[in-house]
Amino acid sequence: MFSTSFVAAVVTGLAASASVGTVPTMQSDYRVALTESAKLHKPVAVFIARGTEGYAKVVTDGGIGSDSAKLLQASYVCVYLDTATASGKELASAFNITEGLVISDKTGGIQNLRIEGTLAPSDLKSYLVKFADGAKVATTETHSAAAPATATFNPYRTYVYGGGTCATGNCPNRR
Repeated sequence: MFSTSFVAAVVTGLAASASVGTVPTMQSDYRVALTESAKLHKPVAVFIARGTEGYAKVVTDGGIGSDSAKLLQASYVCVYLDTATASGKELASAFNITEGLVISDKTGGIQNLRIEGTLAPSDLKSYLVKFADGAKVATTETHSAAAPATATFNPYRTYVYGGGTCATGNCPNRR
């Protein structure tokens, strides 16, 4: 016969394990995330929003979801820039986004995807699968009428765009 405290402990453990993976580990320090990205050879996923758990607001219909959270945890270094804080607001303005998602290559230096605003959970999962290997792309994939076609900015790197040639208009911008 099981004791009440044993059953309560098992139920608590099952509930805790069910919630694991629904929220990936989020860095708040972008520089630390870039260092981790280079060390682990993983792309960086930067969620930009306002509030304590604003990263979940970037995804519509209930947030990130367990499948996407597992992909983020396994294949990405995740950053959350809370625009309610001074440092988050400053970095978000460097990305020129007040709410959205930016996914880099595995160096953290080149943007593969830039979404200004929110996206559906199925779209998030598709993008995460697509960019999980962190391969560089010729131009940043953007999803916003206001975003420029090759909008890239990484405030802690010495270059902004590393792909293409000057003939195609994709010249590296040195800072």
